[in-house]
Amino acid sequence: MLFGLLLPAYATAQARRCEYGVAPCEAYANADAVFVGEVKRIIPVTTKIWQTDDDYDQTAYVTVQQIYKGSKKQQIVLRQLGRRHTQKFISGSRYLFYANYDRQLRIWEVRPCGRTRMADYVQDDLLYLNSLPASSKRTRVSGEIVRYDTDADNPQGTTEPLAGIRLRVTGEERDFEAVTNANGVYEFHDVPPGSYTVRPRIPNGLVFLWAIHYGDDIYARARSLKIELKEGGCSGVTILLTTDKTLNKDSGPKIGRVFTADSNVSR
Repeated sequence: MLFGLLLPAYATAQARRCEYGVAPCEAYANADAVFVGEVKRIIPVTTKIWQTDDDYDQTAYVTVQQIYKGSKKQQIVLRQLGRRHTQKFISGSRYLFYANYDRQLRIWEVRPCGRTRMADYVQDDLLYLNSLPASSKRTRVSGEIVRYDTDADNPQGTTEPLAGIRLRVTGEERDFEAVTNANGVYEFHDVPPGSYTVRPRIPNGLVFLWAIHYGDDIYARARSLKIELKEGGCSGVTILLTTDKTLNKDSGPKIGRVFTADSNVSR
């Protein structure tokens, strides 16, 4: 499945059926500690990127580099128990961790299906975290626009954040416009709660491929750009674009409707 190929870049070592989790503000609120750190050592010493139902325990020793919430320790030991969808980590890699402390077992852990990801793929989160505490007091719609390409020599594909993409969030009463930054991230603040559609202006030569939503039923919503924003909350969608060549190649996906720069997505 295409989504299983794209998931490593955004969720790294989470399981194939793991859903995309929550928005940055929800992940921050639900975590006991939020920090950027480097995994210095893991036990066992190898990592199985794709997990199965028959999972395994991992202990990860992390050096903390930047603290956003919670524990002030410079080192944290994460006990990732062999539960389904429990994230595992790669030694020598940097992550943004959303961690919780299990008071019964007295261990730190990263819970399944959250927003903990490699530090190279957390620009949306960092925009929110680096603006605290002000960002926690405002509604927020955010996400990324990313180009995905694959070919016979690179079947897993590559991703590239797209800067300078104009997009509009359209609601029943108001519209909001923004441009993606250098990291391909867009964000809107102080948006009233309600139902909205995210409409990117797609560059010539690219087409809409996939939408990655927060929360449940992400597969069912993979072709939808509609979002719901609750009172005082945050929402959004990450949008994947590709070329006609990738979309139509014999071994590749043919997913739903193709949106171009002249379609209603970019209106």
